[in-house]
Amino acid sequence: MDPRRTDYLEAEALYSEQSLRIGESYVMHEWERPLIRRMVDDLALTHKDEVLEVGFGMGISATMIQQALPARHTIVEPHPTVLQRAREWKSGRLGVQLVPGYWQSLEGTHKRFSAIFFDPFSDDMGSVIEENLGFIKFASQSLLNDGGRLAMFCIHPWLDEQYQQHIFRFYRRVEISPVHVKVRETEDPTLQSEGRMISVILHK
Repeated sequence: MDPRRTDYLEAEALYSEQSLRIGESYVMHEWERPLIRRMVDDLALTHKDEVLEVGFGMGISATMIQQALPARHTIVEPHPTVLQRAREWKSGRLGVQLVPGYWQSLEGTHKRFSAIFFDPFSDDMGSVIEENLGFIKFASQSLLNDGGRLAMFCIHPWLDEQYQQHIFRFYRRVEISPVHVKVRETEDPTLQSEGRMISVILHK
């Protein structure tokens, strides 16, 4: 998402048992849980890992990441209501740092990570590919240690040519695992793919 946008930050965030909606857009759904579980499992986290998570959402991935007891867990989240939810979730957990802002705020940082979980939100589907490709390059050049892993949320069960060209330019290996999720009716992109999705892990 364009970091210059303020309308998204001012929109109301509404949580329910099944979803997170910000403004008129659904940001996250409970049906994503099996995919997120596979992505976190495929990262193969240990207590030695220093993890960066982009997007807190409903806290599903953050909770799963914490099960590995990583040495450091940094979460970047721009929306103030979601960030407050993350502060409440953080209570009692060690090694967790919250960074307010979009992921672009990390530009210029000297911190490096061994693993990244990348699942931001964008209500402009036309810019999603461009943003994702930008982060793939940025993570490789400025955020990941050598041998680091990047878990990337993929809305379709395939990687198109643009992604492939970028991935193999900046990463030595890609790991793809099939995942099946339950199809829902509310703004669910898995309807067309009949619940088929993929876990994508990039290895630097």
